[in-house]
Amino acid sequence: MSEHFDQLLRHSPLGILCDLDGTLVPFAPTPEEAVPDEAVKSLVKRASALRNVTFVIVSGRTRDFLEQHFQGTYLIAEHGAFRRGDGAWEPLRDEPVELANLAVRLDELLLRYPKASVERKSAGLVLHYRRLSRGDREAFVVEATALLDKIPLLKPNPSTLAIDVRPAYLQKSTAVPWVREHCGNGARLLAIGDDLTDEHMFGALEVGDDAIVVRHGETRRTKARWEFQETGQVMAFLEELVALREGLRTTVTALPKAVELRPRGRAAAQSLLVVSNRLPSMRSAKDGRPESVGGLVSALGPALQKRGGLWLGWNGKTIDDDEEPVPALEGDFSPGLLGLDLKERWYRDYYNGFCNKVLWPLFHIFPSRVRFAHSGWLAYEEVHRVFADAAVNAVAPDGTVWAHDYHLLLLARDLRARGHTGPIGHFLHIPFPPPDLFEMLPWHREILDAMLSFDLLGFHTPGFMRNFLATVGSLHPARVSDEGIEYQDRRTRTGVFPIGILPGDYKNAEAPEFAEEIEGLLRILGPAKLVLGVDRLDYTKGIPERLLAFGSLLERYPEFRTKVSLLQISVPSRADVTDYAEQRSQVEEIVGRINGQYGEAHWVPVRYFYRAYEQAQLAHLYRAASVGYVTPLRDGMNLVAKEYVAAQSEDDPGVLLLSRFAGAAVELREALLTNPYDIDGMADDLRRALTMPLEERRDRHAKLLARVYGSTAATWGEAFLGALAACR
Repeated sequence: MSEHFDQLLRHSPLGILCDLDGTLVPFAPTPEEAVPDEAVKSLVKRASALRNVTFVIVSGRTRDFLEQHFQGTYLIAEHGAFRRGDGAWEPLRDEPVELANLAVRLDELLLRYPKASVERKSAGLVLHYRRLSRGDREAFVVEATALLDKIPLLKPNPSTLAIDVRPAYLQKSTAVPWVREHCGNGARLLAIGDDLTDEHMFGALEVGDDAIVVRHGETRRTKARWEFQETGQVMAFLEELVALREGLRTTVTALPKAVELRPRGRAAAQSLLVVSNRLPSMRSAKDGRPESVGGLVSALGPALQKRGGLWLGWNGKTIDDDEEPVPALEGDFSPGLLGLDLKERWYRDYYNGFCNKVLWPLFHIFPSRVRFAHSGWLAYEEVHRVFADAAVNAVAPDGTVWAHDYHLLLLARDLRARGHTGPIGHFLHIPFPPPDLFEMLPWHREILDAMLSFDLLGFHTPGFMRNFLATVGSLHPARVSDEGIEYQDRRTRTGVFPIGILPGDYKNAEAPEFAEEIEGLLRILGPAKLVLGVDRLDYTKGIPERLLAFGSLLERYPEFRTKVSLLQISVPSRADVTDYAEQRSQVEEIVGRINGQYGEAHWVPVRYFYRAYEQAQLAHLYRAASVGYVTPLRDGMNLVAKEYVAAQSEDDPGVLLLSRFAGAAVELREALLTNPYDIDGMADDLRRALTMPLEERRDRHAKLLARVYGSTAATWGEAFLGALAACR
């Protein structure tokens, strides 16, 4: 390695393209605080004066900022929109970027998130949300992305706790040929940067050039060959490089490490592979151990670790349509996470299109919301082929594959076509519709054919499984019997596996770092009884109906006014899908109307929060709530119902008011079941929940708690894998 860099750094002519923020300048809460100090300025000045070296700062910062701090240096501003060599600034293109239509909407967004900020540029802008709380960050990104998607000429680019918004043609890659031209014939280039915007620059390099990525502890896939971990290492490296070219050193010792190659191909084959559309969210806990976020991780993590398995899924990142996704390990977590990028077209047509505008509403029995497009179906098939290609290289030929949810209904078909001989199971986390609705799908026969390539199909409830069997029986030539479904010399079995939680996580959850925030929220509510709703913002969750029922309670039973408050937490979701934006607008209109009609100076009937909360925070709120208000119009399971039960005090438990159309209602029969389509009836049920005697509450809760502990996340995972093994 030292010989390699010795040759590169002595080469003439040499071009160095160096990012600024996160590379030479450490991150700061705001752009105004992230400024180069005198050491950085001095180093850049020395590097810019080197003979036969063209040193260029390639940054997303504005021309004024770069010119203020770096005189006499070649500069690339705003990701390539402007560049300055020996003369004046030159634009990449002459046409101006129109941002006036965006300015008013951004101002409205920032009023809701005052700790966020916008950095305005000539050819775009950056939305910074580093100072937001973790719960507000997700909501901000969802809202900002939905807003920016309405401006077709601008492309949002995720950065480190920021969204860089600029025309799609503005990429740092445009700096590479410009620098090469300035260097002259025979030049070699070295690019140094830290984030996804710098990957475009790395990708434009040629044979003989080199790239160094600054990781900051991350392990994402990169086009760079070498890596540093923080800005101090970059500074030391450049200091030694300058000294070498000035003749003050004979060698450079502050060298980067080689990027660890990600295992690919059969060498990475595992005995168990879990496949889901999206990889679970993981982060490192304070003690250094991986901390999982989400119920599915709790369910599958132990099973994967026990069997040495791997989890394959979309990593949440998109790439240009002309790029090809390459599976790569995401971080140093156990179980291993194998991530795939989605092309922009796939995100639009497969994920937002066929999955969320066809399968999701149809399976939840909202046929009026279904939007068919043949481009969506073609993308759905194409993404399955990409997932299958990645899967066969990640699992042993006879290994076990467990696919999840409506995004991956075709996976077994494509795996069998690639020669996989091991057991393949699928679990559907949402309802399965009755035959007459499923028949609406123009591709219903193709989907049923593909699903019958699985060895085991799992459902949350007997009703969902009956719907599937009835659909096969009426729409498909396969033979359905007590022994399973027989079709083309294969037998597919079905089973009911209601997913659970890890109840101890909610019974014993403590959140001292969040206690002040939650206690402050509860103080605002005062002595009023708390009715709590927690949902992802989705039209299937029945949030408008729930609010209307609460308003009906206040209208028909005025004795509850000032005595009860509803706290509704809506976790941001899919704001770039029109139906979800409309849902949010409807919810906020109803909240405003109820508060305006019934609110008093010292009492607000409905508190509405559009954000996410940590598990420990939710556990605290669950315990404080007199009623757990869980009223989806249709739901596969709904784990909030089980979380609420697990968190309750056994001495003085609250009441679970649960929709009879949630999958959880099949198990949690002692909950107070309600019909969310009957607004006044749900108001009456809410009244009954608020006035239920202590003895009845204790009796119901004891039975509910036994059911929650009887079927946990861990037992669910083992039960499914055991049944899948028995199929073979």
